[in-house]
Amino acid sequence: MANVTATTADKFIDDIWSNELNRAVEFKLVIAALFSDWTSKMAGHGDIFRLPARHNLTANTKSASTDATPEAITETEQTFTVSTHQIVAQQIEDFVEVMAKYDTRSEYTMAAAYALGRALDVAAAALLDDNTTQTVGILGAELTDDNFIRAWQYLQDSSADAPFKGVISPAGWGGLLKIEKFTQQLYNGDTGGRAVHDAQIGRVYQAQMYASPLTVGTAPNSSGHIWAGDHFFKIIKKAPKQDAWFSPLAKSGVLATDQIYGVF
Repeated sequence: MANVTATTADKFIDDIWSNELNRAVEFKLVIAALFSDWTSKMAGHGDIFRLPARHNLTANTKSASTDATPEAITETEQTFTVSTHQIVAQQIEDFVEVMAKYDTRSEYTMAAAYALGRALDVAAAALLDDNTTQTVGILGAELTDDNFIRAWQYLQDSSADAPFKGVISPAGWGGLLKIEKFTQQLYNGDTGGRAVHDAQIGRVYQAQMYASPLTVGTAPNSSGHIWAGDHFFKIIKKAPKQDAWFSPLAKSGVLATDQIYGVF
């Protein structure tokens, strides 16, 4: 006896395409936003920002009947070169835009914006492990309360003004949730259970802490940072901007989005 099977009825069985795309995971971008914005200090032309130093003077003992020796310091400067130019480009044929179920141009415009935003965050994160003298903790191990106290002391020893800012990896944040001092309401005044329900910690020794999966390093090793004021800053010479043109011969649209910046 012949049966109607999936093979014989293949033409009756359709495929269903989702109304939405399975978009790639996009990490939250937080690191570059924490950097001080010095863009206005370098508005318009120029690719090098120069920051002259002004050192302190020395108080000397004045002896009677003896002229003081004038003090003259040869001052120095720091230079910061804004040179990072990044671009994301696509060429989308008109045939695709007409035939596709999805808004191809819109989807790739969103993807371009994220690609450039992530590149800026990654560039900022790459600076977090540049300080090799005032480090605390052990790579691959969870941070401890003593680590944060020592980091706070480094800032105090440098006469840094609070409030401070800090960023660590999600694994580092998870380690903080295990330290009672950061989650217990007797210490932080949290009566709503935010640490338990929302994984919130907030301020740690005068530092507003943030978590980012883009901190520098390869799991389980990752370097975060706690800093004060303008220790890290960014200069955006050109914010992400998209340009487009249509080629009548290729029957395709060319999209290019670029940015120019420096992080220091």
